[in-house]
Amino acid sequence: MPESKLIPHRWPPLVRLAVFALVYGASAWLGTQLTPGGEHVSAMWPASGVALTALLLSRLRHWPALLGVMLVAEPLFCPPGQLPTLAGFAFALGNVLEALAGAFLLRLYAGFRPSLERVRDVLALALLSAVLSTTLSATVGTTVNALQGKLHLAEWWSQWRVYWVGDAMGVLLVASVLLTWATRGLEGWSRARRLELAALLGTLGLTMHLVFHWTPPDTAVYHPVNYLAFPFILWAALRFEARGTTAALFTLAVVALGHTLGGNGPFVSSQPGLAVTNHQVLFLQSFLAAVGLSGLLLAAALAERRHAQEKATRLNLELRQSLEELATTQQELVRRERLAALGELSASVAHEVRNPLAVIANSVAALLRVAPPEPDSTAGVLLRAMSEEVSRLDHLINDLLDFSRPMEPRLLPQSLVSVVDGALEASVRLVPGADAVRVMRVEDLELPDTPLDGQLLHLALGNLFTNALQAMPEGGTLRVELRREEREGQSLASLAIRDSGPGIPPEVMAHLFQPFYTTKASGTGLGLAIVRRIVEAHQGEVRVLSTVGQGTTFLVLLPLGEPSRAVASAA
Repeated sequence: MPESKLIPHRWPPLVRLAVFALVYGASAWLGTQLTPGGEHVSAMWPASGVALTALLLSRLRHWPALLGVMLVAEPLFCPPGQLPTLAGFAFALGNVLEALAGAFLLRLYAGFRPSLERVRDVLALALLSAVLSTTLSATVGTTVNALQGKLHLAEWWSQWRVYWVGDAMGVLLVASVLLTWATRGLEGWSRARRLELAALLGTLGLTMHLVFHWTPPDTAVYHPVNYLAFPFILWAALRFEARGTTAALFTLAVVALGHTLGGNGPFVSSQPGLAVTNHQVLFLQSFLAAVGLSGLLLAAALAERRHAQEKATRLNLELRQSLEELATTQQELVRRERLAALGELSASVAHEVRNPLAVIANSVAALLRVAPPEPDSTAGVLLRAMSEEVSRLDHLINDLLDFSRPMEPRLLPQSLVSVVDGALEASVRLVPGADAVRVMRVEDLELPDTPLDGQLLHLALGNLFTNALQAMPEGGTLRVELRREEREGQSLASLAIRDSGPGIPPEVMAHLFQPFYTTKASGTGLGLAIVRRIVEAHQGEVRVLSTVGQGTTFLVLLPLGEPSRAVASAA
């Protein structure tokens, strides 16, 4: 058998077969105990539900063994203490044919699910198995009883109906509860929900006990007290769907059958001493069939609705995620197109401005060399101002060219520690007042060489070190930490640049890496944009953390290459 909540798959095959034989034999014996006194037909045959469940939950290659067990076990258990008879094997053969036909029809029925969480599955179980396949067992059993002389031919049809409905009740009530609980059990229910189900079943059993314990005073008057079961079935269907409904129906059937066969309840005669007849049993069976089928259909409809809502919610979530990804991709595409257009414009302007700017710079230098003015004279002040502005424009043009240049690094295996140290030392030399800053280094000197473009990475790290030093004009502490990290199975070099400056306000953080956004009076707003492009071109990532009044930390993550990758990149 496949894995189920009833008989675990890890049990050996012989053990599972023995357990099935005991369960099937016990259910067949129970069916004989549900036979009204003086009658030869059971009010409900639980063995039909057990047999159908075993075949549906087992593989086809196991069917011969299961059918053989059914053919032998039923005559041995029914009746107990007596040797099997030929008639007993005939009854067993009819039940075997019934189970085989029902399981075959449901297996042939495409997409049948034992959980009974669809209306089509409930209808298939009711029509193909409970209604259609049970005609085989009813025909064989009634005919055997007639051949044995237990009934007259004139009674054949009335006996056949009771026999047929009894087997159908076994399929509809017993198979349904076994199938639903074998597939899922208590899965998905909290402790509170389980306690609620126990309270439901206990209240239902007590109520039906009181209903069926009471005998109507007048059989000519209709007493619909038995329909008090419907609120409990509705409760089970609304709150617990198929599993709770089948458990409630099984509880109802146990109480109703027990009291009716004992001569109590609204389906028996009010006159004491009269035996229960098949006619009265048929009324009870009809009641159980109506309640059972209604409850199962309602539970299946509610389960289908729940599955549809869950599917719609899942699809809406997937659609929302897809729209968000599409919007992000579109924004990234627009940003790249703008950057590309801006880069082309910047390159064109830079080339057009650099030539006249070079002429101005050379002219100012020539004037200062040929006819040097007095330091405090107006000419000297103007020439120095022109020289400073020329230098500032030259720096801006260099940034524009760096920004517009395609970021295609030439990866060669190099020492990341040396690149970091070189960029830091260059920034310390160039930034005025950097001598007042205390520099602390924590570096992992055992970092392996990794493929990188030393010039581009030197430019990016130089911008970060320069910004950190400029954030502390009156001195402070610059802490540089270079370590190796493992994130999501990947080796990374983590470079943290921490300054003790004033920090970055939140409104500035939102635009920190946007081109031409700057808070400096003489800044171009391209430094961090260039840093991000260079780091991303190295398949890395740059992050920033800042607290106003406590400083700023820039974190650069770069993938570390293995030696084989480094050699391949160099080649």
